[in-house]
Amino acid sequence: MENQTPVKKSGANPQLVVILVLAVLLVIFTLQNQEKVTLKVFFWTIREIPVALMLVITILFGYLIPYLLLIPKIWKLKSELTKTRKEKEELEESREKPVRERPVRDPEGVPFDDEEDEQEVDLARKNIAGRLFKE
Repeated sequence: MENQTPVKKSGANPQLVVILVLAVLLVIFTLQNQEKVTLKVFFWTIREIPVALMLVITILFGYLIPYLLLIPKIWKLKSELTKTRKEKEELEESREKPVRERPVRDPEGVPFDDEEDEQEVDLARKNIAGRLFKE
């Protein structure tokens, strides 16, 4: 009983119901507005077009024109997104590669951190100091 998958409830999909209601309203609107009109747009004249068809075409143009004007911006944003994804992948790949540690070089090429060299330098200073004070 524990590993059973949940059973989908059979019923009406809310989106489908909304689409069907809108379709019925569109049919009613179309049947009620069958009067023919003449449409003049600048130099063109469209004669005997139903009012409902004219309104539906106008609504479609009102929806499509802004979308068509945004297509270049959509392309630009998609290319930027692709470029950013590539950069992200390159950064992740470089992060996965082990970083080689570079040896730390002394500024003048003389190693100062070796204890043996420090002891030799101290002995040399003592010898020089001893010679200077003896003379």
